[in-house]
Amino acid sequence: MRIDPSRRRFAQGSLALGLMPWLAACGSDDDAPLEQQYTRTVQQAMARYFLPGVLAAVRVPGRTQWNGVFGKADLAANTPLSWDSTFPIRSVTKSFTVTLVLQLVREGVLALDHSLERYVAGAPNGQLITLADLAGMQSGLVDYSAQDGFLDLFIADPQRVWTERELVDFSFAVTPPFLPGAAYQYSNTNTVLLGMVVQAVSHQPLADVMRERIYVPLGMPGSAYPSGVALPPPFPTPYVVELPTGETSVAPQISPTSLAGSGAMTSTLADLLTWGDELGSGSLIGSTLRDLRRSRSRPVTNGPEYERYGLGIGEIDGWWGHTGSGLGYQLAVMNDPASGATIAVMVNATPAGARRDLNFAQELFEELAEVALQG
Repeated sequence: MRIDPSRRRFAQGSLALGLMPWLAACGSDDDAPLEQQYTRTVQQAMARYFLPGVLAAVRVPGRTQWNGVFGKADLAANTPLSWDSTFPIRSVTKSFTVTLVLQLVREGVLALDHSLERYVAGAPNGQLITLADLAGMQSGLVDYSAQDGFLDLFIADPQRVWTERELVDFSFAVTPPFLPGAAYQYSNTNTVLLGMVVQAVSHQPLADVMRERIYVPLGMPGSAYPSGVALPPPFPTPYVVELPTGETSVAPQISPTSLAGSGAMTSTLADLLTWGDELGSGSLIGSTLRDLRRSRSRPVTNGPEYERYGLGIGEIDGWWGHTGSGLGYQLAVMNDPASGATIAVMVNATPAGARRDLNFAQELFEELAEVALQG
């Protein structure tokens, strides 16, 4: 999605809202104008969308890293947002789950043309669906989280504990709308199943595999794949924002088991920056699979507003990474292969009503990217 330049001119009310950032790296005098542009970009978006809090960072090789902390973690308590806050990262989890699969492919434990039925029984077209189909959102399996049976139970108890099998069975009960590989359809079912495949071949819980294969090697101490609702402090309150009025309400914390390998992870902004760099370098999977996960992509027809989606990562104007959104939290972490730049954004709000498909973090990423690449 291209950015409307007129949105960058929106400044009314930004200073009145007290949206002054904390800057971890002041940089040189030559960097100061660029830092001010980043700051204004975030302030304007917060005023435009009535965002309670934003964490954002821009890392460009050869420049001083820019870090910004804006707004509130809790509006009622007037608690400022903290740099080391823990956020649920929602669908950014998908990029981690698929990376685990690609690590196992590199080691010869898995192959992208292996069938789903080889590891998980009972899926419609399970003998035809490959691991690559799942990673690329081309399996044809419907999204379990959009099915009435799941939604009724989830709404009644957002903190209900689920098994992965319970989740995917909601999908398995529906006839797929197309054969594997015939089309693109973003579906949480795909990466829940890939998490189940990883557990089947590793004989370990996905939380342990994530820690051993990703968090520890990359030095990501603020990341976890939790099973419980509680978040380690400090963590921000999740909000839902009504647009265009700006009225806010508190969203419930949900059980990460309702998302599993599609969205259960929590992390910090510092760790997301590390992850964005990894998506660019491919150190955990090698350059061949790093390039393959981008090249095996197709245009997006639903779901998050990527231009193309590859193997567990999406592309926006040449940047590759993942976004996340759900019940009070929105995220984006993207890497530009050409420059090596990484941008990460966290927002403790989601939009309501007619604008519910808008991702505040993605909007901010796109605007910060324009500043970064022209600076």
